Parts: sequence; structure tokens; C-alpha cells
Amino acid sequence: MKTELVRFAFGVFVVAALASGCASPRYPANAKLKTGSGPLVQAHRGGRAEYDDNALGGFNMCLSRGIKGFELDVRYTKDCVLVVMHDESLARTTNGEGNVEDTTFSDLCKLRLKKSSEQVPALSEVLMMMSGREDVFIEIEMKAGPSDFYTPYVLEDYCRRLSAMAKILMKPGTYAFTCFNDKTLAMMRKVDPDAPLGLIVGKPLEDAHIAKAKELGCCSVAPRVGTTKEMIEKAHKAGLTVCLWMCQDKETWDECAAVGADRVTTDFPLKLSREVE
Repeated sequence: MKTELVRFAFGVFVVAALASGCASPRYPANAKLKTGSGPLVQAHRGGRAEYDDNALGGFNMCLSRGIKGFELDVRYTKDCVLVVMHDESLARTTNGEGNVEDTTFSDLCKLRLKKSSEQVPALSEVLMMMSGREDVFIEIEMKAGPSDFYTPYVLEDYCRRLSAMAKILMKPGTYAFTCFNDKTLAMMRKVDPDAPLGLIVGKPLEDAHIAKAKELGCCSVAPRVGTTKEMIEKAHKAGLTVCLWMCQDKETWDECAAVGADRVTTDFPLKLSREVE
């Protein structure tokens, strides 16, 4: 039943998106929401340390307790259903084996996440939970990248479907598509010229990262904690918002606030938000 509902819902999303012609803003308004008087606290994978890794219940828990910022990861199943899953391998977070991209959605639904015993959620389930809200911001990390599975054709299809679903389910200004991979970001820009994009980098911010983000048409950049105030000021002057990761405690949040970060990503969103409000 879940498989049939997800497929039906996605068909409605695509038709509606194509008919509406709506476009997401390149510079999301909610990218500068605050937690307390400083950077927005974003629940990394729905608060994986306080619930489970990319579990529907984790996103619901955070929403119900006032969290406004989120981060999640999106992959394709073998039969091209968008699902919320970080790893390529199923082994770490579920009771299954093999890879997400080698598994059909119906077979994925038979598995359970190890901590919560929930099913791996379809992206549509998570976004529908936030649909219509104007007070949230979600970074949708694209885990697709050029590979034997993600051929240029499949990668383009992935980006088209992802863009269509976000446009229909999310309010403009409440989300951005993020990625480490230049080619994936470039593909999303190709299929949706107005898509809000963010470049993720695995180290503190450097001038080259700002240049790359601007080249790709990004509106944000997500470097590691340890980025200097000078570099964040440069990013802001270039028209980019800055999200620092990982921020796991108030001391680090204070440091991120001091250097001017717009957002921080954490595995402990409930604890951290209580401490900084």
C-alpha cells in the first residue's frame, strides 16, 4: 500500500509542477532564520543522535518541539523512487544488506531502521510533513553523483523529479538543494535554472570554495566548523549564506555565532536549541 501511495503521489506532484510553472527563488528567504539570537539550528538527518538516522519520526519529533531547521539526504532506489537515506549501503542503518540503488522501493519498505524500527521514508513522506509551512528551512542534500548507476540520463531524471517534488510540496524560500559534487549541482541548475543551490565542502571555508559556489550559481556554502569570521564576511559579500557543520554543543554554537554563521548543522537539535534559546 505504501508503495502504491508514494508512486501515485509522485505522479500528481510532477503533473502539478509542470502545469504550474512555478519556480523556487534562488536566494531562499528562510536561509537566515534564527535560533535564539544566533545561527539557525538544523537537525542533521532529523536529529540522528536523539532519534534515528533520517527517520520520519525524528523529523516529526523535531517539528513538534519547535525546531525550524533541517537537513536530510536523498537517494534513488533501483526503480527510481526518491528516498531519504544517507549511505549507499543499507548495512549501517537498516537490517538489510546491499545498496539502496540496487534495491526496489517495495523491497526497501520491508526493511527497518535499526534504532527506531521504522521504514526508510520516501522523500515525499518527509516533505508532506512540512508542506505548507512558511517557518522552516530544509537543506535537501543530493547524494546522487556520476557513477555506474547515476548515468547522465538517470542523474538528470533524479534532479527533475527532486525539483518537481520540492516545488509542489514546499513553500518558496523554505529549502535548498545541497551537494558536495559539482556535477550534480550543475545538473540541477540545468534542469531548474531557478533552483536554490548550496555547495558543501569538507573543510573550513577558503576563497576557492566561494569562487566555486558562485560559478555553480549557488546561494549558500556549507564548510566545516573552524571557518573564520573573515571568510564568512567574504561569503556574505559574495551573496552566499553560510552553514557550518558539525556543531554539537553550545560552546561550538557560540563560536559559530561569533564568526557570523547563518546556520549550523547538529546531531543534537533538541538539546542545542534548548541551550541557546
